[in-house]
Formats: sequence, structure tokens, C-alpha cells
Amino acid sequence: MSTIEQNKVGLNYIELEGGLLLELLEGVSTHAGKDKSLPTLNAVAIEGGGGLFTARATDRYRLIEGGARTLDGQLDAALVSLDDIKRIITLVKGHTSNLIGLNRIGDALIVSSLGDSVTVSLLSGTFPPTEELLSKSEGEPSAVEGVAFNPAFFTDYAKIAGKKAAIKVYFNGDGKPMRIRITSDTIKWRALLMPMRYAD
Repeated sequence: MSTIEQNKVGLNYIELEGGLLLELLEGVSTHAGKDKSLPTLNAVAIEGGGGLFTARATDRYRLIEGGARTLDGQLDAALVSLDDIKRIITLVKGHTSNLIGLNRIGDALIVSSLGDSVTVSLLSGTFPPTEELLSKSEGEPSAVEGVAFNPAFFTDYAKIAGKKAAIKVYFNGDGKPMRIRITSDTIKWRALLMPMRYAD
């Protein structure tokens, strides 16, 4: 039995539909930081288990997390550079109707389908803790008089949700992140947008 076959039945292999993986990685990568001097932000954090594959990214102004259903398997948390996520997206675009396998072996991630594969080296840094931020924003919305935000960020939400889909914004109070609700039949999205300081 090869190393890859051994890992398929072990703890570091997961499979999901190519179309789901493409939608998830394209959506999440819009929120990854563009500054390569901050490698843990110029990246996408991924993990899988319990029938769910999760990817998240942040550029310090926005935070997004998406979850898609998977087949059986487990994939330990990993941090993949944005450049390598783009390589994975290129592979997945040719296999949207197929199953995609993600196989972690040490500090490498092998993404494969029907004999095509990409191997990437995982980053050693730690992705910022985000669960508390996301959970705190899920309470009751608060009324605010006004809020300033970068309108260019909403073009990314339109790419994720689709041109005809609604995007709902919940305000959590002055100076607090806005919760963005993106509706999808296939992926469960959670997103936050930080307000900007605005000088009158």
C-alpha cells in the first residue's frame, strides 16, 4: 500500500465535490491579506472533520469562514499560502464535476483528482483565532446612527453570493464589526466587516 493510500484511511485525508471546493476557495480567498510580509494573513486556513470542510481568511479588515459538506475523513488544521490556494483553484477548475482529495502528509498538502495533482508546502505560522469574534457577532443586532466602510469590499461579497443574491448586513454597535450574511444553498458562510474611522 502506498503512502497516499495509507493516509486515505488515516486521519489526514478528506474528499469533497470539486464544485463545492471551487466555490469555497474562490470565495474565501477574496478576504486573504495581500501583503506577503504577513504570511499568516496572506493565506487561507483549512481543516476538515465531522462531515464538514472549513476554510477561513482575513485581511484584518474583513473575516470570512465557509463550510462545505464532505465525505468521511479528517484533515488537520493547515495554513496554505494565497499563491498556493490559487494553484489549487486552477487544478479544481478542471475537475468541478469530480471528487477532489485533500491529503496532508507532514507539512505538505496534496490535492488530487483523476490523476491530476498539486502538492503545496504548508505554512508554519498560526492563523489568528477567529471563533470568538464570529460567535460574539451572532447576537442581537444594535441600532447605530451611521457606519463607514470601504465600498470596494462589497464587490467581493457580490462575487461570492452571485449577482442576483441578497447580502444582509447586521450592525452590532458603534465601532464593532458588521456581520455579513451571504446566502448559499451549498456553503454555510460567516463573515465580518470592520467599520472604518470616519472624520467629519
